[in-house]
Amino acid sequence: MKTTNSEELDAQWYGVKVLYKHLIVGKPNPEKIDENYEEHQIFEESILLIKAPSFDQAYEIAEKKAKECEDSYTNVYDQTVKFQFIESLDAFLLCEEDELPNGTEVYSRFLHVPKKESLANVLSRYYPEVTEDETDLIRKNFILRNRDFN
Repeated sequence: MKTTNSEELDAQWYGVKVLYKHLIVGKPNPEKIDENYEEHQIFEESILLIKAPSFDQAYEIAEKKAKECEDSYTNVYDQTVKFQFIESLDAFLLCEEDELPNGTEVYSRFLHVPKKESLANVLSRYYPEVTEDETDLIRKNFILRNRDFN
């Protein structure tokens, strides 16, 4: 999709949240299974910065970019991992300026929870990675930051 100068002038910055799935195929190599191995599904939320003249076009551009990122690789357990775009989830208008100023909010969302809900319950429901004990957190950080997984 080629844009005209008029469309470029009217373009605004959007953050578009997309969802990927890391589909793990095959059985792990038994010799490589360690304390970090878990059988589970892996989904990844990603927020793409998109310059477009409208929300609809921001979604369209983000979905095209997300599909271009699809790939596959072999993890540390000799399993094939297929990185697949699932869908775009949301879009957020960031700013109407040509340049993004320092401190521009990239994304936000509102969590609607009952008034009596404790902060601990909110964190465990929406952000479980920050509420686990230190041992589990170290293990998850290893998995999330390990280049073979990312």
